[in-house]
Amino acid sequence: MPFRERVERYMKISESRVSYLKQINLHNRIAQRPNMMRPLVGTINGFVFLVELEIGDPLKKIYLIMDTGSSLTWIQCQPCKQCFPQKFDIFDPKNSKTFKNITCDNPLCQNFNCIDQICSYTLNYMDRSFTQGYVALESFHIKDENYKYTHIKDVLFGCSNSNRLTGTTNSSIQTGIMGLNTNPASFITQMGSFILRRFSYCLVDPFKPGTSRISYIKFGLDTGYIGGAVQKTPFVKHPDFTYQYFVNLLDISVNNNRFNFPPDTFTIKPDGVGGFLVDSGTALTYIQDTAYSKLEEEIVRYFSAYKQLERRQDCPAPTKLCYNAPMGFPLFPTMTYHFQGANLTIAPENSFQVYHTDKIFVLAIVPNVGISILGSFQQHNTRFVYDIDSNVLAFVPEDCSKDNA
Repeated sequence: MPFRERVERYMKISESRVSYLKQINLHNRIAQRPNMMRPLVGTINGFVFLVELEIGDPLKKIYLIMDTGSSLTWIQCQPCKQCFPQKFDIFDPKNSKTFKNITCDNPLCQNFNCIDQICSYTLNYMDRSFTQGYVALESFHIKDENYKYTHIKDVLFGCSNSNRLTGTTNSSIQTGIMGLNTNPASFITQMGSFILRRFSYCLVDPFKPGTSRISYIKFGLDTGYIGGAVQKTPFVKHPDFTYQYFVNLLDISVNNNRFNFPPDTFTIKPDGVGGFLVDSGTALTYIQDTAYSKLEEEIVRYFSAYKQLERRQDCPAPTKLCYNAPMGFPLFPTMTYHFQGANLTIAPENSFQVYHTDKIFVLAIVPNVGISILGSFQQHNTRFVYDIDSNVLAFVPEDCSKDNA
């Protein structure tokens, strides 16, 4: 499959957002030092990032899409009625000594569905992907900085046996999704005080030759700061997306030229429209449509000074702005997001995706009605720390390929 088509397919995967679950009371027993858990995070394409974990007894390796916008962590399970292709064997709970079913009369099931006496769920995604299965408990095993395991018993997760995930192939290694929002069913909330309700990640840019495609998700005191001027902005509440990581975006700059958008451009309106979400599970960045029009206009004006560039109309979906790319063209503009109390500067290579085979580059930002989203592509080479108890998102530039274990 051509590289461009593969990327487009992965873009479709990451646009998926899940319906949100109600609150559940959870408790876990954790052995060893949970603050130093460091599961590997890898990427094939720079859009979708996978967390490596192991579950069950005997241990079974799984690769989950790291998704700060999702709640329930789930994997594909046998018997599988309809499953998307995955490279490795599908998890069979019958073979695990630590797997536990949850019955419908269990308090943990009270906010799920009870179908044929099975505690069940159905999650529908916006790209028509879906997953159906049943809720269960299982032991999760996560490596620490010395490659020793932290063992976490009785993690609530979804065992899915009817699924469709857009863009997967027989060589796809993802086995499900890791939910990292603040919903009580999410992995982060289940870990709770054991990780001080704090986690961080640093997403590598795999398009730079000779760089590592591996980094780590870190928890608790192990935030991963290695220097630089750390900036912080508070999370804000959204009436409809209660458990998501929204921040207050005030304005945007291109090459230090501020747009001076009206103050309410990115605010969350009383009817729930608007807001700016930071989301590792969305590939591209989505900008509110009227603001996007101004952004695109400014970028077109910027590129008009380079006569060797030619704008194209056949941009890879869903992008809207693309150009013929002379080999090695280096003159992309920077962007800055001006948040409440902090400024996030996006390096030029993290706003434009270059398709070397097709000799084009595209703006990795697209318009959207209502909500705006900072996607994973524009998060490359920045350390993000989600401090839930302090209600802040902290970030600092970092070479994520040097995120040492």
